[in-house]
Amino acid sequence: MIELSNVKKVYNLGKMQVDALKGVSLKIDKGEYVAIVGPSGSGKSTLMNIIGLLDKPTSGSYKLNGTEISTLNDDQLAYLRNRQIGFVFQSFNLLSKLDALSNVELPMLYAKIPAKERRKRAIKALEIVGLSERIHHKPN
Repeated sequence: MIELSNVKKVYNLGKMQVDALKGVSLKIDKGEYVAIVGPSGSGKSTLMNIIGLLDKPTSGSYKLNGTEISTLNDDQLAYLRNRQIGFVFQSFNLLSKLDALSNVELPMLYAKIPAKERRKRAIKALEIVGLSERIHHKPN
C-alpha cells in the first residue's frame, strides 16, 4: 500500500521558491490501478518520483507497505526500488553503452538473480515486446 499524507515538495532556485507539490494526500491499495493526470507543470512527475523513491518530499509522510520512507537510508531505498516498486519512465533511461539485452538484465543483476536466469528472463521479455531482432542493438 502507498500512503501519502500532506506531502509537499519545494525546489529552491536561487532566490525563487517553487512549490511543486502542495500538501498531497492519497492512498493506493495493493492491486489498485490509479491514473495521475493534470496539465503540464502540475507536479505529476514530481509526485511519481517521490512515489517511485527517486526523490524525497520536503515535508509530509510517505508510507510504503506501512514503512515510513523518511526513516530509510539509501541502501534500504535502493532495495525497495528493486523489489517493490515498478516504474515506467517517460523517457527510456537506458544505458547507451549497453545493448538491449544488458539493459533489461541490469535490474535483475541488482536483485542477485543468477546470470543464466537473468539472460533467460531478459530474452523472454524482449521477445514479448517484439524486440528479439534488436537484442544486441544499443539504444542510440
